[in-house]
Amino acid sequence: MNRHPLQRLAGALVLAGLTALATSAHAAPIKDSLVLLVPDNADLASWQVKVWTDTAQEEGYRLQTMTDAQFLALGTTSAANIAGLVVPDSAHIQASDAVVAAVKQYANLGGKLMLVYDAGALTDSTVYAPVKSRFSDLVGVDYVMYEALRDRVVGFGPVVGTRARLDSLSLPPGKYTPWGTVTSVAGTAAAATFVPASPADAGGSKHMRPAIEERARRGVDEGSANVRRLRDQTLRNLLGLASNPVAVTGTPVTITSRVSTASPAITQHLGDNVLNVTTLIRTLLQGTSTVNVTGTTSATDKQLNAISGYGYGPIDYFSYITQGTFPGQVYLSSPDHGLVAGVRPTGSGKVMFVNLPLGYFKAIGTDSAPLHGFMNLFATEQVGLPKMSMQPRGKGGLIYNWHVDDGDDLLTDVKTLLDTTSVLKRGPFSIHFTAGHDVVTLGDNNGMFLDTNAKSQDLVRRLGNLGAWAGKLPVQHELGSHGGWNHDLYGLGANETNQATYLPWLELNFAAIERTTGKKIREYSAPVGNNPTWAVNWLENRGVNSMYFVGDTGAPGVRSWRAGNRLSKALWSYPIVPLGKYATFEEFDLFGISDATSGQWLIDLQDFVINHRTNRLFYNHPPGARGHLPALQPMLARADLLQLFGQFKWYTMGQMAAFSQQRLATTWSATTASGLTTFNASHPTSLKDQTWVLPRSKFGTPFVTSGSATVTADSNEWVIAANGGTQLRFVTAPR
Repeated sequence: MNRHPLQRLAGALVLAGLTALATSAHAAPIKDSLVLLVPDNADLASWQVKVWTDTAQEEGYRLQTMTDAQFLALGTTSAANIAGLVVPDSAHIQASDAVVAAVKQYANLGGKLMLVYDAGALTDSTVYAPVKSRFSDLVGVDYVMYEALRDRVVGFGPVVGTRARLDSLSLPPGKYTPWGTVTSVAGTAAAATFVPASPADAGGSKHMRPAIEERARRGVDEGSANVRRLRDQTLRNLLGLASNPVAVTGTPVTITSRVSTASPAITQHLGDNVLNVTTLIRTLLQGTSTVNVTGTTSATDKQLNAISGYGYGPIDYFSYITQGTFPGQVYLSSPDHGLVAGVRPTGSGKVMFVNLPLGYFKAIGTDSAPLHGFMNLFATEQVGLPKMSMQPRGKGGLIYNWHVDDGDDLLTDVKTLLDTTSVLKRGPFSIHFTAGHDVVTLGDNNGMFLDTNAKSQDLVRRLGNLGAWAGKLPVQHELGSHGGWNHDLYGLGANETNQATYLPWLELNFAAIERTTGKKIREYSAPVGNNPTWAVNWLENRGVNSMYFVGDTGAPGVRSWRAGNRLSKALWSYPIVPLGKYATFEEFDLFGISDATSGQWLIDLQDFVINHRTNRLFYNHPPGARGHLPALQPMLARADLLQLFGQFKWYTMGQMAAFSQQRLATTWSATTASGLTTFNASHPTSLKDQTWVLPRSKFGTPFVTSGSATVTADSNEWVIAANGGTQLRFVTAPR
């Protein structure tokens, strides 16, 4: 950036002032990375490690791996050299006594530690430690009590927390559902559910793998109201969300008497303030441009909520039975089994104990939201690290995905919405089509016939601002493919072994849409949520960069895993956010969810992405939207106001995926010298809209010294957004 001489002089004076300030305050050196502790022989390409490095990239944190030998070599200087240490599940089940002692020393000397599930559960002789985990005294409760509990050492059941704690874990509204009132501590009822564990399977994860993988594969009935009317009752029953999840062959768990001495963690949840943006809206209406989006209510919220999922409601997780009263802040608990997550001081430092196999659930169970939430909480609130925002210019927003399943969806409902409402004049939205002739069975002729029907083609072009309709809509929606030609036959029939049968259906669908629009498709959604691995590979090889996803529910855009393998290299998944067990207006109708309830959920979801500077996806079908305008319109009108004041943005899947992939190519670091922290960033083509977020509690005002960027702030964070160029440097004084 070419700057006027007076600007350069002003910058020099500012730097001189910052240097004097930082020197006088004796600010401690800042570390810009988390450290993941791994065994000396760890395979860094294994899912047990890579799922953590992936998550750090996706969340925007720098993370480096460190072997046990390297960590031990630091000795008593480890706390001074490592900002935040993570000892992960699954990757570090075995640990020597020396490593355990060094980890405890790190925390007690002032380090920030995140200890996860089965880390160190076994000694270097591959046996359980006597009596309990060697980390029990550090954590504050006893766990891994194999000698005493044997077949009841690992419990299985729902996980609960207050709304504010779930929000702090980046779990959006709808990813949790109210839990019953707590009237007693764990251990007073007759029976509970347990997972078999042994030294050969220290946390029960091997035993549970078939069940967890099957849970991740479950199809979801996501057809529009028009499609559902075409299905016979047998098919409705098969797909319907009122049905129970398909059972796994064999018995993955045992049901027996509870552990009567399990920790009473469920009674330790303190009433928490719940985030909202009522102050934001009031300030906007008063015309003030600077707003605080992190206000809290004055009342406390003691209602417990269980983490839930689309098609399931409350989700069962496994965790070690804990004993003793936790001497810290409880974040999550098990109604049956004790402490699931909490933070406590230890010595001069802090430990965050997470009694869930976070990496396992993302890599094996396609359930990434818990790992993302805990990493973000630890890095931001406990360690105070800077991060690279996952959002362009740090601006939170929603992805609104429309599935147009058949001819009536397009020719009746989309047309009515275009002709009589302003709904589709908002956005841009991601709008996907099942383009074939049939919908449920071969020859039913209920499809949109996009390859031959002129009215269908005209409406698709109208949605896309194409041809004679160019410029008629004030927004540019992104048009994509919803599966393969026949909604239900493809959605129910495609599997991992019949690519030869169903790939041609995908090809037909893509070809019909691209011939109509004249544009290459880069977005995809799978009918019934069914997306075989071969289809994902085909999509990525064809240039698709983003897909709607029924796994990883509640998470932001991620690169999804399935059964221990990452599904793609550069194809991003955008998981849906459900409202508890359900996600579409059709399902809300079936199960008695009112417009008032679903409308409030959408507004709460909008608040969430603003407050967290993140993205989430929700979806519907044209007849559902048309029939529930009272639920939609308040959120859409509110979005207009929030966009006007620069607080919110609509994104398409394709836009977010392109930005996310470009973001991964950005190199950045933070180094401290002479009391100043200098951030350097570079990109091979352009840094435009790449953004860094710094906690104001840890950093003073940032100043750009090279390149071009805009610095703004709210009450908690500095936001540094690059305006372009390939190099950027800014400096700040650490507090």
